[in-house]
Amino acid sequence: MKISLVQMISSADKEENLKKSLDVIRGLSSEKPDLIIFPEYHMYMPDFANPGIAKDVSEPTDGSFVTSLSQASEKIGSNLLLNMVETNFGSLKPFNTSLLIDDLGVVAGKYRKIHLFDAYAMQESSVYDPGRIPIKAMNNEKFRIGVQICYDLRFPEPSRLLTLQGAQILSYQAGWFAGNRKLETWRTLLKARAIENGVFVLGTAQCGEKFTGHSMVISPYGDVIRESDNSETVLTETLDMSLIEQYREEVPMMKQRRKDMYDVSGL
Repeated sequence: MKISLVQMISSADKEENLKKSLDVIRGLSSEKPDLIIFPEYHMYMPDFANPGIAKDVSEPTDGSFVTSLSQASEKIGSNLLLNMVETNFGSLKPFNTSLLIDDLGVVAGKYRKIHLFDAYAMQESSVYDPGRIPIKAMNNEKFRIGVQICYDLRFPEPSRLLTLQGAQILSYQAGWFAGNRKLETWRTLLKARAIENGVFVLGTAQCGEKFTGHSMVISPYGDVIRESDNSETVLTETLDMSLIEQYREEVPMMKQRRKDMYDVSGL
């Protein structure tokens, strides 16, 4: 399975971000990846000092932003995982939403970020409402993927639920803010999610002065197969999906879970 991770610098101008994204997709037409993933804040870089602007730029999932990207991905025959500011009808705050678009341009899955980044003096909840759609792996004829967004990475429970639902890949789209220990935290947690679940983990990040960048592809063994620096780039890699079964035969932890000793379903 061939994947492409798009590391970019988004701005507060969604039309500019759309144009940049369409250029990237067209540039991947010869590669023909099975899946193209954009980072968090793909559509719009939020202004935390003026959180109300996000509502003004928000769109429904059938708006021009999604429609344009869907048409572009259909044209080259690739699935697409994008991130958008989704209109939340009846609320002053939108959702931070990721959509899986299949290679026919149809919305195949939706995830609204459930853990908002209210930490390190940031207040993402001033911009967005938290998602409440039940966590569910997204199906595709070529893969089964669990989609999470940025701060979700610090919470291991969703990754295990998605793996138990059959996810072979865990995707983390992020605007991982730079700072003391932040890059090492990003790298460590991505590797941990791969090792503890025996899946491929894809971290797709914003880059530039505010963010860590360092998008990466990690094997079920926790090996960093590919890692970028902090500049705009596209990482394209072919995943050997047989590594999942190989790892789980060597380390059968998913079969060895002591469900008789713990059941967290009601917590």
